[in-house]
Amino acid sequence: MKLYYATDLHAGETCFRKFLNSAKFYGANALICGGDLSGKMVVPIIKTARGVYEATYYGSTVKIKKELEVVKLIRNLRNAGFYTIIVTEAELDRYSEDDAKRITKEQTSSVLEGWIKMADERLKAHDVPCIVMPGNDDPDYIDSILDGAAYIQNGGGKVLRLLDCEVLSLPYAIPSPFKYPRDIPEDELAEKIDALAADVINMDKCIFNIHIPPYDTDCDVGVIYNEDLSPVVDGGELAMDHIGSKAVRTAIEKYQPLLALGGHIHECRGISKIGRTICVNPGSDYDQGSLKGALIDISGDKVKYTLTAG
Repeated sequence: MKLYYATDLHAGETCFRKFLNSAKFYGANALICGGDLSGKMVVPIIKTARGVYEATYYGSTVKIKKELEVVKLIRNLRNAGFYTIIVTEAELDRYSEDDAKRITKEQTSSVLEGWIKMADERLKAHDVPCIVMPGNDDPDYIDSILDGAAYIQNGGGKVLRLLDCEVLSLPYAIPSPFKYPRDIPEDELAEKIDALAADVINMDKCIFNIHIPPYDTDCDVGVIYNEDLSPVVDGGELAMDHIGSKAVRTAIEKYQPLLALGGHIHECRGISKIGRTICVNPGSDYDQGSLKGALIDISGDKVKYTLTAG
């Protein structure tokens, strides 16, 4: 089996389309997407009383006069993982916090529904099986959208067959200052892994697809954040440390699956071994439109791997 794996796409349209094309491009016959499908924010494109459109993102405000340029702006924002709405200044002023939550849910659901439809059609046409799951940053309401897929499979919280392998998938991470929807304590994560591992028939051919990578590896080095969500600075540089899951590491040591796929920590791109298990985090540059991934060739108990980007 030649498997292509990517994760943390965060609503980036360019990266998702590249992910769907990865099977053909890399010659893979199976795909796994490891979670965090939702975007980070909605960017309002404000139509001012002067007839000028304004949008603020990445700390800068863009002003556009021509409506054709608005189409280009929306495309660029979507490619970078932002959702968009076009509103007047008066409409924006009337929006409440509940309105903001409603709009975010509508945008998240609409984009993901489009993705699922596209994936079902394209991957079924080429007979490429695909497992997708949420990540810790994804709201619970996307589960029903994934469950409604006609061809691709929602792996979250399940053990699924993928060609000649079994894939154990969990969409959680350990608590952080960001308080994401699927952050859970280490002991609870350990219980969930053990419960699913009991359903695995052949651990020698099992792939752990757990969103957060194992602790103290080349796959889990990331920026440390304060409780106010500001990054910790040490000597003028961002402070880095191992921020993966000890429960995931303990489970890998205990069960020794063939492969352990993780993501979550975008800035960390690496491969480690824990016993016989090869652990992979391909990293993520979704907002730049560059799809980072891993091409993994599984033949019997032999695993070959290449980190990819493009």
